[in-house]
Amino acid sequence: MNETASEFQKTKELTDKYLIDLFNRYPVAFRYGVNELLFDQNNKQYIDFLAGVAVTNLGHSDPDIIEVIRNQIDKLMHTSNWFYSEEASRLAELLILNTFPGKVFLCNSGTEATEAAFKLARAYAEQKQIHDPIIISLHKSFHGRSVSGISLTGQKKMHTGFGKLLDGIEFVSPNSEEELVEPFERFAGRVVAFIAEPIIGESGIIPLTHGYMNLVRELTLENEALLILDEIQTGFGRTGTMFAFETFGFSPDVMTLAKGLGSGFPIGALIVAEKYENVLAKGTHGSTFGGNHLAAAIAYETIRVIQTRDVLANVNSCSEIAFSRLNQMKQKNKIIKEIRGKGLHIGIELTVPSRPIAELCLEKGLIVNATGDTVIRIMPPLTISTQYLNEGLDILESVLESQK
Repeated sequence: MNETASEFQKTKELTDKYLIDLFNRYPVAFRYGVNELLFDQNNKQYIDFLAGVAVTNLGHSDPDIIEVIRNQIDKLMHTSNWFYSEEASRLAELLILNTFPGKVFLCNSGTEATEAAFKLARAYAEQKQIHDPIIISLHKSFHGRSVSGISLTGQKKMHTGFGKLLDGIEFVSPNSEEELVEPFERFAGRVVAFIAEPIIGESGIIPLTHGYMNLVRELTLENEALLILDEIQTGFGRTGTMFAFETFGFSPDVMTLAKGLGSGFPIGALIVAEKYENVLAKGTHGSTFGGNHLAAAIAYETIRVIQTRDVLANVNSCSEIAFSRLNQMKQKNKIIKEIRGKGLHIGIELTVPSRPIAELCLEKGLIVNATGDTVIRIMPPLTISTQYLNEGLDILESVLESQK
């Protein structure tokens, strides 16, 4: 990586000695960033096509976000949810105004938002006096690392090593309408919720079709089941609209959010439609840090910036460039099997393992994500310039060409 050997080696040694070894880290440590660029301990420049896994949607070191952090830290960071909060109330109002009528629970992460959604579904079942409820989820999905999260996740590799997981979860294949109908019929009267990501992320960027999602909405309404959309990764402009559900023509009953909501600061949210806003009764759920003054102020500013800086227009124009260039690469290079996604949420399925490709890109100064074994995932900041978008695609193309 050409970093200062002593600095990086010390960072690596401390990491290896004191942090639990859970992550397959790349051999680089970043020191600072500016919008779509990151710099390592030797000041080597990298173009960021990962954005902290769709988190730093406004890039690195955004001046407006920094200013809000400074101002809020000077005033108040945390008091607890035993008291009212101006920042949390303003954020909740802004979230509802930009989604659908209902109420908000603020937490710290996508996993916590998923946990809240799972408890809400179980509480809903209790209210309906369904004592053996069924939640339908999708194969290849990912919904977090808690026990409820991995129970809802449709990947066997996430299920092993933790003993028996939670009961009452049925998995169907994404975009298979025939498979979707079957559990609603087999468990008639017992299905209380359906959960899905509008675009399945961790398994390689698999968009759910409009026809499939319209059938989901039809079946959930017929069966009085909750439609839960996990927009943790697709929310806040990633797909070219503020939220991916906007293109379906209907809103969900429940939505989980995190990642891009906080511009790199931890925050998550559960949004519940009016009809179900009282399912979780007072005292049945909570969070110590969730939606504290600092997190809520940052999230509010994040949404304001997206709305006032033509960020979505940039996403859509950059998306056109990216898909055009990637499809041109596909025509010339048989290593590329398929291009999928929407907006700046892009998956490149390869005929070869993706991790070595990501490592070669990193060596050349481009950060991409290897996921789903053979997929390169592209998720740059939504504010990326066309200059660095094209430079990053040039690096990617050169790496792929070298593997022919």
